[in-house]
Amino acid sequence: MQLTPRADKIIRILLRFSPDSPVTIGIISEELGVSDRSVQRELPTVEKWMKHNGFCFVRKRSVGLLIDETPERLKELAALLDEKDTNSSAPADNRPERLTLLCHDLLLAEEPIKSYYFTEKFEISEGTLTADLNQLETWFTKYQLKLVRRPGLGVFIEGTEIARRQALTSFICKQVNEHHSIGNLQDKKFLSDRNFINEIDGEVMAEVNHILGGCQKQLGMQLSDNGYLHLLVYTSLCVQRMQKGRFIKELKQSYAEISIQPEYAVSEYIMKELRQFFHLSISVDETIYMAVFISGQRIWPSGSRDLTDIKNLDVHQITLSIIKKVNEILHINFMRDSRLLTELSGHIQPTIARLRAGIPVENPLLKEFQESYPSVYKACEEGLSLLCPILGIKKVPASEIGFITLYFTMAIERIEKEIKKLSVMIVCPTGIGSSRLLTESLKKEYPDLDIRGITSAFELDNIRLQEEGVDLVISTVKLEIAYPYIHVNPILTRQDKILLDSRIKVIQEQKRQAQEKEIKEPEVPSDSSICRKDVEFLSAIGSEIYELLGNIYINQAPILKNRDEIISYCSSLYADTSDMQAHLYKILKDRDNLADTYIKPFQALLLHGRSTEISTSCFGYVQLEPPIYERGHIIRGAIVSLIPSGPASEVAAPVTSEVIGALLEEPALLKALQSLNKESFTKQLEEILLRFYKSTVQTRLHLKTSGAEKV
Repeated sequence: MQLTPRADKIIRILLRFSPDSPVTIGIISEELGVSDRSVQRELPTVEKWMKHNGFCFVRKRSVGLLIDETPERLKELAALLDEKDTNSSAPADNRPERLTLLCHDLLLAEEPIKSYYFTEKFEISEGTLTADLNQLETWFTKYQLKLVRRPGLGVFIEGTEIARRQALTSFICKQVNEHHSIGNLQDKKFLSDRNFINEIDGEVMAEVNHILGGCQKQLGMQLSDNGYLHLLVYTSLCVQRMQKGRFIKELKQSYAEISIQPEYAVSEYIMKELRQFFHLSISVDETIYMAVFISGQRIWPSGSRDLTDIKNLDVHQITLSIIKKVNEILHINFMRDSRLLTELSGHIQPTIARLRAGIPVENPLLKEFQESYPSVYKACEEGLSLLCPILGIKKVPASEIGFITLYFTMAIERIEKEIKKLSVMIVCPTGIGSSRLLTESLKKEYPDLDIRGITSAFELDNIRLQEEGVDLVISTVKLEIAYPYIHVNPILTRQDKILLDSRIKVIQEQKRQAQEKEIKEPEVPSDSSICRKDVEFLSAIGSEIYELLGNIYINQAPILKNRDEIISYCSSLYADTSDMQAHLYKILKDRDNLADTYIKPFQALLLHGRSTEISTSCFGYVQLEPPIYERGHIIRGAIVSLIPSGPASEVAAPVTSEVIGALLEEPALLKALQSLNKESFTKQLEEILLRFYKSTVQTRLHLKTSGAEKV
């Protein structure tokens, strides 16, 4: 029987402690740099291995873990672990390990591999190899790779460069998660370990780690350990693949619109650093797909998400629609849980990006979710089906459904805990004395009760009790009130406890029934499901479109010699004072310094930013004659887009995003702009923005009722 590296480390930690000093899971997780749950997942393996080898492994609930053996036996155990390290069993004896090595070789192979190479390496028959390849074929298919077995030539995989990189990234990250602690991932000493990731050169990974660290500080990114691992591995693979001449060349045109997203600025920053350090020639397609990959990760701190979403997908409304659907299926009012909407919205945003781009995601706990929470998983599967018509996909992968299931199961636990939790008010004749005895008695016998306070019988107010959400009044005197109450002794007797237990169960059941009633008879604000907030938002969108169409500047610029002169001239277009020009110059210059603003399809700079000094959005285009040549690019003009910062940006950002997206998708609109035909450009843009407004109205209302509108 095989031990995983992490299980091996757990046993070695236990060996350092005597049997009379149990070790808690918290101590082990802290030393390994992993979560308590990660340690708990390894314990069955530890237990089986110890039993198989004749050692007594003990798990004491609420105490800790220990190895109940004599000092001599503990020395034998340590020797056995050391012997295991030097004499590990052959891969042929361990199918999971053999499949991992087989997958590894195929992913990294630059040419077909003969079958006999694998049969000799693993000491297996052709039949066993065929069975192994059949099992791997399903995994490769998930990443849009084809496993080819050609007699006389060998075994190899076919697929795009994007598909190969996706598969390699997932494969490597899975191995790291299984065999390493990733809590100290950014530690240079940790990364310098040559055995950390064999598939990637240590020096490449160390430099990429340095670049990503700088990127996080400069751009305010905030990734989870797992998110950072995926970005680190993918970026390092990009470097190695490009060094070998393996470039992304097959990008779909639909990805071009991501160039106006904040993730594109992150991608440009990373690619600029990679270009300088590794002396690589990096294409625009590489930069665009890096942005697509980044958009599938949660890189921004909670609450700081830029509102310029691709196609203005209203993540908040989509999340509400999913929650509503799961509500109806499970008959649980998830809106009672204050955390679900916020946390799920944060997860849904990168999920949408992954589904749009076809980026698979591994979920090692999927089977556990499906078996442990079958009804919740099924409800989430139906709820997430709302995304299919919105995103134009056939179905949501099971791995993504599994992650969403986790959010709902945690919400269910919180809701059930809240239902079981009763709020009580303590009453005695004077509000002091006996009530203190009762309070202490209740705290001891019923620690989950929420004791809101102590009051006298004369101060009881039914309306106030209801407003404060008190479920039950517990009194040391008999009361005549039209409110749920129970009379007990100051020190609870056995009979008091029986009565109180019964009353608590009745109230909990009433709360459950009330929740089910909320699901069956939901409140509807109006026949159209539209509220005042919706009217205000749609009105603001309409006003923003009207103001923008009246604030368009298109003209030819004077002769300009370089990029800085372009930025300086553009900052003067919407400034009526020198101070205002300096302010706008700084905004546009800072954005250009952050990441290259050159947009290849436009052959122009896209100078954009937010300002506290402007009240309405501004859009303009200046043509350069003669054009400017720099960095292998020809700059024929500059697009200027400024929006107000603060609350106003919530409506300004999606409108501006639609304008830039239209320039990417509508050749006639771009032609009118570049030919300085303001009348034609304004007319076409008006039609586009009116369609956008209509779509926004329909989408906002339809998502609230069915969630099935395709954007």
